[in-house]
Amino acid sequence: MFRLDRSQEAGDYLVWKVRIFTVGAVLAMVGMYREESWMTGAAILVLLLGFVLRFLPGMSGGGEGGGRDGADEAMGASDGETPV
Repeated sequence: MFRLDRSQEAGDYLVWKVRIFTVGAVLAMVGMYREESWMTGAAILVLLLGFVLRFLPGMSGGGEGGGRDGADEAMGASDGETPV
């Protein structure tokens, strides 16, 4: 049976990963449509940049709030308690 691990967070750079993926995908599609090899090569480099963001150290966990987002706090979850 497939079970989701809801204890993992999306990460600090999720917004930037999505933005970079979008730019890379648009570059790739335009490059393929116009048959420009330099543009598809640039798209590959942009997508690799987004992949590299996965390995950057996270910024959460040490400061005020302990790396938790506002959604948990808005639902009234205290430490050790998971919102339902």
